[in-house]
Amino acid sequence: MTVDDSIQVCCSHCKMKFRDKARRVRGGYSRQCPGCERMIFFEDGSPKKEIDRALREAERVRKAVREAEAEQFTARRAPVAQAPEGEGEEAAPAPSGRMVGRRFTSSGRARR
Repeated sequence: MTVDDSIQVCCSHCKMKFRDKARRVRGGYSRQCPGCERMIFFEDGSPKKEIDRALREAERVRKAVREAEAEQFTARRAPVAQAPEGEGEEAAPAPSGRMVGRRFTSSGRARR
């Protein structure tokens, strides 16, 4: 499941709606409106309802993105954590392509 990480922002001056990344929209962030070219300042506790709504929506989207990333991480890690049934030993990891064909000397240096 992918989460759209952009939010819709409404300019408090010209009422034009545009999209911005949720990871950017935080308290202290400012952006120029593409319609009227006024600066929009995103501050916590703003009296403008459009700014307050955008900040709350950005926080909600950031939380959803974090949860989706955590879910993907656990889904990728789950098959590795489970041991095959009936076998007491785990299989040795396959060597990477860079290490195949190399021999190590007694000093620990690799040679081909």
